[in-house]
Amino acid sequence: MVEIKVAYLGPPGTYSHQAARQQFEPYSIENESINVLYLPQPSISGCFKAIGAGLCDYSLIPFENTSNGQVVLSYDLFRDWFVEASHKNSEEFTEPQFEVVAEQFVAIHHNLISYGSDLKDIERIYSHPQVWSQCNKFLDHLDDIVDHKIERIDVSSTSKAVSVLSDIKSKAERKKCAAIASAMASEVHGVPIVKTSVEDFQGNTTRFLVLGKKKNSPVKINPIVNKKLSPMKVTLLTFVIKNNDNFGSLCNILQVFKQHNLNLQTITTRPSVISPWRYVFFVEVWYTEELSAALIELRSMVLSLTVIGSFYRAKKFFEMISSSSQE
Repeated sequence: MVEIKVAYLGPPGTYSHQAARQQFEPYSIENESINVLYLPQPSISGCFKAIGAGLCDYSLIPFENTSNGQVVLSYDLFRDWFVEASHKNSEEFTEPQFEVVAEQFVAIHHNLISYGSDLKDIERIYSHPQVWSQCNKFLDHLDDIVDHKIERIDVSSTSKAVSVLSDIKSKAERKKCAAIASAMASEVHGVPIVKTSVEDFQGNTTRFLVLGKKKNSPVKINPIVNKKLSPMKVTLLTFVIKNNDNFGSLCNILQVFKQHNLNLQTITTRPSVISPWRYVFFVEVWYTEELSAALIELRSMVLSLTVIGSFYRAKKFFEMISSSSQE
């Protein structure tokens, strides 16, 4: 039996916990089963620190959502860990000994969870701040059928929201309170689901990135071992433009990718912290053998060019695109 330690944004029952289970429970090593020890972390920053300090083998990071877009805190933490130029004292900068090794897609199905069964009794709903905008239609419907204002209370995670309900002892108070969270959170905390799938969009999905050690990784993550992976790879890299104010500087960089027949999947910017109005660029590019030559050419045009990781694209990515195009 091989044991691996996996950090995720806790507490147990969160969508991050679900992503971690999806990623590692199907694996075995040379016909030997894996015992996965899940380590809940209090924050996304804690997930980075856990693998940076060698406290775990892997760490799950929420990266983007189909409804809410990028998780900006995750991008900022990637900047703080990987972009040397964003540090005030670059001499103290140490390149992380971890990288992105995989991605995981989690379908976000929000549920109304409560000990009470009558929606008209609800006075307070607990959930993570991001959830409200993903459940507007249901929440508007709820406001229409009750004769009082329902208070929306922010908590640190959807699982925490259900945990709050489980701590309420009064039966009368339990009927007045609800949470919006995952089915897994309902199972973990033993509070029943009153209404399933209250999210606005059925395709609501969060994409997680899996951080792993650069050396001595205990699990091989490739299409041979995991049939849910495609043979195509994506590379996540980051850079700061050297001559930020030069006319056409960004266009020149993008032209390098084009000349090497490299297809960009995403491009995102975050403040660099170097100086006002200067940005760190995050680029996801489909990997080909041409990428190495392109990176050599780019180094003279940028600061702190760093490859955060190359990983196999999950088949789920293509399935979601295919189903969307058929609608």
